[in-house]
Amino acid sequence: MSLFDASAIINLCGEKKLDKLLQGRTINLAFYEIGNAVWKQVHIHKKINSEEAKILLDPLLEIFSKLKKPEKENGLEALKIATGESITFYDASYIQAAIQNNLTLITDDEQLYEKGKKYVKTLKTSEL
Repeated sequence: MSLFDASAIINLCGEKKLDKLLQGRTINLAFYEIGNAVWKQVHIHKKINSEEAKILLDPLLEIFSKLKKPEKENGLEALKIATGESITFYDASYIQAAIQNNLTLITDDEQLYEKGKKYVKTLKTSEL
């Protein structure tokens, strides 16, 4: 069973590879990270406008809602990983959830990939 971070969810949706994605899990944080990624396309990268952002975000959040969420998450353990690895609490939360729920972490975030594989089996979407 796999735990997908926001980068993996966005990339797999963009590639229309939903079969493996919908069999996996994600944490609630991914909802906000997906929204933030779309926001960045409008306000930072200026690649899409607000109307296009709505069209893009809607199916991403629909997929997010269909993914199961892990039964266990532990903020204190995530903080321990974050401080020990000098990564964000957000990234550490994915690692911690993968550890505690015995899941393979799927990410296209290079830093999370490198840090995650110290703790759990970690793959990029291209390796699925």
